[in-house]
Amino acid sequence: MLGCPDKHKKNAKIDSMIKRPDTPSRLPQQLKQKIAGLMIPLFSIRTEHNLGAGEILDLIPCMDYMKTHHLGVLQMLPIYETAPDETSPYQALSSFAIDPAYLSVLGTTRFQNDDAVRAYLASEDIQTHLKALEEKKTADLKTLRALKYQLLHLVFKTFKSEEWDKETAQARMLQDFIQEKSEWLEDYALFWQIKENQNWMPWCDWPERLKNRDKECLKQFQVDHAEGILFIQYVQWVLWSQWAEVRQHAKTHNMKIMGDLPFLLSQDSAEIWRAPHLFHADLSVGAPPDDFSETGQDWGLPCFNWEEMEKENLNWWRLRIREAAHCYDLIRLDHVVGFFRVWVMPKTGDPYFEPWAEDAQIVRGKTLLSVIIEEAGQCIPIAEDLGCIPDFVRNILNEMQIAGLKIMRWEKQGEVYIHPRDYAPLSLATTGTHDTSTLLAWWQEMSLELRRNFLGLLDVLDVHSPESDFSEILQQRVLDLLLGSPSQLVILPIQDILLEEDRINIPGTVGPHNWGYRMPILLSGLDQDPRYCKKISYLSQAILRSERSG
Repeated sequence: MLGCPDKHKKNAKIDSMIKRPDTPSRLPQQLKQKIAGLMIPLFSIRTEHNLGAGEILDLIPCMDYMKTHHLGVLQMLPIYETAPDETSPYQALSSFAIDPAYLSVLGTTRFQNDDAVRAYLASEDIQTHLKALEEKKTADLKTLRALKYQLLHLVFKTFKSEEWDKETAQARMLQDFIQEKSEWLEDYALFWQIKENQNWMPWCDWPERLKNRDKECLKQFQVDHAEGILFIQYVQWVLWSQWAEVRQHAKTHNMKIMGDLPFLLSQDSAEIWRAPHLFHADLSVGAPPDDFSETGQDWGLPCFNWEEMEKENLNWWRLRIREAAHCYDLIRLDHVVGFFRVWVMPKTGDPYFEPWAEDAQIVRGKTLLSVIIEEAGQCIPIAEDLGCIPDFVRNILNEMQIAGLKIMRWEKQGEVYIHPRDYAPLSLATTGTHDTSTLLAWWQEMSLELRRNFLGLLDVLDVHSPESDFSEILQQRVLDLLLGSPSQLVILPIQDILLEEDRINIPGTVGPHNWGYRMPILLSGLDQDPRYCKKISYLSQAILRSERSG
């Protein structure tokens, strides 16, 4: 726990670290003007070139499409690699490694020119398999991850014999990448290879010498499995190379990408195995009792050991932010209240806030957010400040000029909805998140009283009855109000533009209904399909109107 021997001196020191630019807010200073965008998980994108779920290079046509409709930012969910049977992007094996499920294959030179890959993909069984994946309503990331590892093994075999063993220019590029990412990649490749060797058991159940990182044992394992470790490094090189192509395209076409930085890590992750002293495995983090849960929530994720992290100058967080800043223009800081305090669920005894004292919470939050701003550079942090947030947290976010979220359905005083014209400029306005129901489904969930209040906010009570179904008139009014609000960022879930009922995730549940939502048609078909083209056109015109009025 962070100490606070002289809270006034400590707070003064932290206050002096906070950068306060001359402009009214850091967000408008960096974005220059109001910007609108879409939230689309990568796995949700449908194109002619992917194998049943969105892939990295699909982001290029996606951004091009958005650009033609005056949308300037694409928000995504985390893209970190998960275990073979895991689908939640918030239960990753790493805070750095990209998931091979998102590898782009078709139309890429590396795979297109490999004879073994072409033969594999051309086989009747695989063609049948691929067709089934493409026709599925939802993305099957577990199957795709296994398939793409098969393809990666094939191209790696060619690379190893034709490039690596001959020490070619391509081999030197991989060597440079391994060196550049050495702070996390070496341990991750080793961790991954041990996991596979141990049949994907949690690292806590590995043999003692592997679990406890015995130096001689790990050294021998590296010798015995050198090619397998190199393979994982190669996989990340291919993925990061594709991501670099996307980043370059975004930069040259003036598009922004917003990523997601999960607050916590899975216990069964490379980072915790590498540095267990930075975490409390015997303490899990959750949420205190609130209107949604009388008993609170236990997320089963380990608590940070802040005292040890501070001794190391928060270097783990610094690396994490630097790597995220390489990938994104904006980053969503998940569960930002956790930067100040966490709800700890011990194995025995009552849960509690850590740290308990408000002064210590303020010190911790300011310290960590100052580090994030320092390491993020031109990358803009956005705070996920939902739930039970103490007033001092939002005051500090405003003081440090970090935008929070304005979720339209939750911006209320009692049962009265706050008009979007009253939103703060330093905010991101939206209709929902990956954890909420869609706009269409939300309307179906609402009581008639809430519907009436919402229609009053939209000023359409004279033309729309609370008993009626949700309509495009209501959708258009929602878009007009949000885009006309002072919020410097307006990012809308793709389902709320297409008026889809299917959601991305239902918190507290596990199953195939989560983390698999796919767009109903190909990206290239949105402007031709009569179900969607009018909605997209209205969004585009609404953005233009907001730009002219702004």
